[in-house]
Amino acid sequence: MDEYFGVAKFERIYLVDLCQPLCEVAERRFKAKGWDNVTVVCQDATSFVLPGLERSSAMGQVDLVTMSYSLSMMDAYHSVVDRIEKLLRPQTGFIGVADFYVSGAMPEQRTSAAGVLGYQCNWFTRVFWQHWFEFDHVYLHPCRRNYLEHKLHTHKVFNGRNHFVVPYLVQIPYYVWLGRSRDLSDNRLPKITGQPVQSVFDEIAPESSTIALPDPEDASGPEEQRGWKRLPYQPTKPEHAQFSTYIYGFTWEDPRRDLEVLDLSSNDRVLAITSAGDNALAYAAHQGGAQIHCVDMNPCQNHLLELKLAALRNLGYEQFWRMFGLGREPDFRNLLDSVLSADMSSAAYQYWRNNVSAFAPTQPALARAVLGDMAHCNLYTTGYSGVALQSLRAVLKLLGVHRITQKLIASKSVEEQAKLWKQKIRHRIFSNLVVRLLDNPVAMWQFMGVPINQWNMLRSEGSMSQYVRDTLDPVAAATSFTTDNYFYRLLFARQYSPTCCPDYLTKSGFERLQSAAKSGCLAFQLHTATIIDVLAGMRNGELTKAVIMDHMDWFSAEDADAEVEALARVIAKGGFVLWRSAARVPWYIKTFETNGFAVEALSIRQPNIIVPIDRVNMYASFYKATRI
Repeated sequence: MDEYFGVAKFERIYLVDLCQPLCEVAERRFKAKGWDNVTVVCQDATSFVLPGLERSSAMGQVDLVTMSYSLSMMDAYHSVVDRIEKLLRPQTGFIGVADFYVSGAMPEQRTSAAGVLGYQCNWFTRVFWQHWFEFDHVYLHPCRRNYLEHKLHTHKVFNGRNHFVVPYLVQIPYYVWLGRSRDLSDNRLPKITGQPVQSVFDEIAPESSTIALPDPEDASGPEEQRGWKRLPYQPTKPEHAQFSTYIYGFTWEDPRRDLEVLDLSSNDRVLAITSAGDNALAYAAHQGGAQIHCVDMNPCQNHLLELKLAALRNLGYEQFWRMFGLGREPDFRNLLDSVLSADMSSAAYQYWRNNVSAFAPTQPALARAVLGDMAHCNLYTTGYSGVALQSLRAVLKLLGVHRITQKLIASKSVEEQAKLWKQKIRHRIFSNLVVRLLDNPVAMWQFMGVPINQWNMLRSEGSMSQYVRDTLDPVAAATSFTTDNYFYRLLFARQYSPTCCPDYLTKSGFERLQSAAKSGCLAFQLHTATIIDVLAGMRNGELTKAVIMDHMDWFSAEDADAEVEALARVIAKGGFVLWRSAARVPWYIKTFETNGFAVEALSIRQPNIIVPIDRVNMYASFYKATRI
């Protein structure tokens, strides 16, 4: 504890234990360190008296209580939890618990805040460890943790597995839990006075875990502090549980083109699909006062955006660049635990705590030797989009053009880049092998995220080989992969460069966003739900603008009718919806027109024309539907 926040800075610390020999050891250690503000209390946890504080005056006076591997050992655990609840200072008191546990047989109705992720234990784990620990008079029955979470409000929790003796084979469930009194009248996270305290929990594993407490300078609740809010959701619902990772580790739509049309003001209320959060951050960097609703059914996409928002608020530019520019941060585990966790939801924290290797790969030497540069190397080789990047690299190597693509992204001019593309790469990219691979709905879904409905739309207007030519030839001939087109640079390099990266990764963009984050001016709301569910909870005319990417290409006619009808209700008159499509003339234009929108094509990509509609140029069209 002293390593994170000096013991000498506390007014008073009480160590309570019932074992006299252990108390004597503790007293000798504290005396040797000169800690005269630490008092050892050798009494029962249900009835101890704090020296210097009468029983009545001690109530509501304690700022922090920690229990490390002790709640599971106490017979009268109800009385202990009740007593702690009374001791905690109502507006600032926190309790931290680290202990082993087992879940009940039936999944419980737990919210994301109460740690549903990783909570449930299988039959063997529940039965074996509960009986095994009882030999040492340690009781892991779920009633103990359930009562703790019933009596006190959960702020942050992590459910882990101790890989005991044989990693990944013998696993003991444990949890690290941070809570506070339920008696907060305004139901907000309390302000902590004085200097920041970071709670340190020995997780009873080969390593330690730290969960950061909120910044003491922020007097308001977490949403008011940060300027963003993660709306609660139920992770066990099938539509969310189907996703174990994000599909997109980077956003594949050009925000520059969006911003040209959006003309954002501080009065705008925008709905956008989260994806990797890059475009939402670009909108906020351009107009910090706009309120942005980020929506995604995949919770992992919102976990990624939450991580970026927390990093914007707490990290320096160099660390931020390593994480999201290079996609690597060797110290990510420590940054997550002790710096970023206070500004993240439990669900997002739990996800990244279980996926530290995304930023700090730990592959065995043999795997690296066998796979070479095809081994997982950074954030951008994770998720389904990471599979696509790795598959692309394999194909480029198979075609013998990988080294040439590295010259392509280092070209000194667009003319040099276009020449390399035309003379060295193009004919191999459009070989019969590649065309046949792409002209397959299964391959398109697995490697590029193109569903069957969208594949049918683009195939209805021409061949797949023509579509790919119309996509790649214009960007290679007219945009720079060295200084501007960061989308294709990422495809070939698997990381960004300081001269070719999204706006939020530039130093000026980072500083604008960080200033807004620290002042609470980032008006984000993160919804883990379908768009139609989010719209159902909004008032008539609540939104001014919506950017729905290409997702309506995925829909059936019935789904499109339902969503456009909901958009027509929620978009204010004069507001509009932007979308992209794989088709030049998507079939659902009529659906918008039927529901009171005036539709105009902002860009339609024509065959064999070397003029990209934006830096990605992956879509055949870009549309705007204005509510009339």
